Amino acid sequence: MKNKYKLWIAISLIVVFGLGFLVGLLWEKSYLRPKPAPKQEPFPTLQVISKELQLSPEQEARIKEIFKESEERFEAFRKEIHLRLKDLRDQLKKEMDSVLTPEQQKKMQEMMDRYMRQQRRDSSERREDKPQVQIPPKKENKGEVR
Repeated sequence: MKNKYKLWIAISLIVVFGLGFLVGLLWEKSYLRPKPAPKQEPFPTLQVISKELQLSPEQEARIKEIFKESEERFEAFRKEIHLRLKDLRDQLKKEMDSVLTPEQQKKMQEMMDRYMRQQRRDSSERREDKPQVQIPPKKENKGEVR
């Protein structure tokens, strides 16, 4: 008789702890994890601006030109930044090479080549992981910055 009660107590404890564990998991997943914020455009599109501000066709055309000019300035800035970074990297390499022996320079170059290959591989894997939906721009949105 005693064994029967011990068995019932053991089974009851296992069931209670198991249910507590499951409830805790469900509660943690549904209440404690922050919900991702809805993705928002970094800047309103020409269509949104035009609709909300009720732009005239002339205003819309001028803002489209402004977007296009701005996009060209951003592209020039990006190119300038890349060139500056390349110059800084070259300067760093030159300064390091002045300290290292020729053998160390060779090993350093091999190490940097391995690193760059790994970076490219990781970068291409990240691009493959993310499904990218390509939506062709409408003709009237050409030159619009998003």
